[in-house]
Amino acid sequence: MQLKKGELISIEITKIAFGGAGIGHYDNRVVFVENTVPGDKILAKLTKIKQNFLEAKMEEIQTPGDIRIKPRCKHFNECGGCSMQYLDYKNQLEFKELQVKESLEHIGNFSDTHVKKIIECKTPWHYRNKMEFTFSMNKDNKIHLGLHPKGYRYDVFDLKECYLESEDIGELIKLVQNFADEKNLKAYNFKTNSGLLRTLTVREGKRTGERLINLTTSHEEFEYKNDFVKLLTGSSHIQHPTSIYITKHISKKGAKTTFTRENIYGKPYLTEELHINNNQKLSFHILPDAFFQTNTFQAEILYNHVLALGEISHTDTVYDLFCGTGTIGLFCAHKAKLIFGVDLNKNAIENAKQNALLNNISNAEYQAGDAFKIIEGREDNPDIVIIDPPRAGLTEALCNHLLKIKAKRIIYVSCNPGTLARDLKILCENKYSLKEVQPVDMFPQTYHIEIICKLEIR
Repeated sequence: MQLKKGELISIEITKIAFGGAGIGHYDNRVVFVENTVPGDKILAKLTKIKQNFLEAKMEEIQTPGDIRIKPRCKHFNECGGCSMQYLDYKNQLEFKELQVKESLEHIGNFSDTHVKKIIECKTPWHYRNKMEFTFSMNKDNKIHLGLHPKGYRYDVFDLKECYLESEDIGELIKLVQNFADEKNLKAYNFKTNSGLLRTLTVREGKRTGERLINLTTSHEEFEYKNDFVKLLTGSSHIQHPTSIYITKHISKKGAKTTFTRENIYGKPYLTEELHINNNQKLSFHILPDAFFQTNTFQAEILYNHVLALGEISHTDTVYDLFCGTGTIGLFCAHKAKLIFGVDLNKNAIENAKQNALLNNISNAEYQAGDAFKIIEGREDNPDIVIIDPPRAGLTEALCNHLLKIKAKRIIYVSCNPGTLARDLKILCENKYSLKEVQPVDMFPQTYHIEIICKLEIR
């Protein structure tokens, strides 16, 4: 059968792929269709035709699947964010757990995956501690502040509500947008390198109740700093910030991009806490651009499970690879002889050192650079290795070096079931056995998932 782009096909969705697209079959090929759920019978328009698969855009739901529900947010069909709101949370969890099992079986060739029941998020709404909103000019040349429609980089839609961060976010967005409109401020235009306002970032301390607001501008001068502070601290409709920043982001073709940050109100940082199961607390000073897990309470659960699965003793040297700002290693420091953290990001390593000092942790060391090159040059061998790599997973060289140094235990934290399964296959075909796999739902309403794996040397 000769298929053409734009052709309409009728299919039934049978499952969901990692990434959130529904899967159906047509012409003996798999068809991927976004915004669909198992049981949906749909009319779809072909957008990509390959030898082994097809991609299509849903045109009409002819018969909805039994598990489909009405999305809570009015922006669901235009927003690129909460792509799984059409599923009840229980079904979201089942889908994520199945994705982990299938990846380990089909990619990793594990017959016994040891996958435990996924740990749900007790608060599947309003859980994020950071959101970034973008300014844009609409067709009527009026300023908008909101989120990007799916597939768009510069345009934004007029945001009225969002159920990911705190409940007053809609009011905050409206307040700032009206302020920009009244002052006749323009959104930054990437094509013409003109206009003032770029983004508004809101960070929150879910444990501490603090809030940091960062307004990012262009090279043009923002002349209303005092008015902006009064706006955010004087409204009775929003939570008042404890810190306000203005960040000047200057980018010009052929020149180096620069950032200049100014703390115009309150504390120079946001303070957040993470709680360890033994009633200890860790404090973190978070600057506007610092990385911190966006779901505070689930991060605590994730890190406490890493600590438990690691079975760390006071004689153990622990390598914390891809350590970022040091949160996982600092969680484990009270149990270990030494924590040695490595990350490619120099700023993250400096932040990790500061976090260790802030929490009076003296047995944590950090070094910036490539994980493989750094640990290859060390004379000590770790007893335990904790790995939390980016989505691409581990390099072949690092996998081989982990096999060479023979740590008694590896705790692998991953956000990508596919690359995780690939790496585990290499490690477990050689010296390690997969003992436990614990999925944790960090990001309800999305397809994203975190997975903790425990490997022990044979």
